[in-house]
Amino acid sequence: MLWLFSSCSENSEASLVRKEGVRTGQELYLLNCASCHGERGNLGVAGAKNLQATTLDKIAIEAIIRNGKHGMPAFKGIIRQQTSYDSLVAYVISLRN
Repeated sequence: MLWLFSSCSENSEASLVRKEGVRTGQELYLLNCASCHGERGNLGVAGAKNLQATTLDKIAIEAIIRNGKHGMPAFKGIIRQQTSYDSLVAYVISLRN
């Protein structure tokens, strides 16, 4: 199961940025989150929370993305631009039912 956690954080900063600029929230999610949370946010691999059912607000979601929680790795060294966090958080919220 350790490989699951490491696969969630293997993306380098270079993979997060395209030539034209910052990736969208959906692109960041698919690159960094979908392997555990699933494309629709409800996969639950290795204890990943169901993002469709979350009631967390924007601040709490961003804090978890930045700092990690339990088995989820921190992305503060991988995702560096505030606009990227904003778009990723907005995408996570869009997964709610």
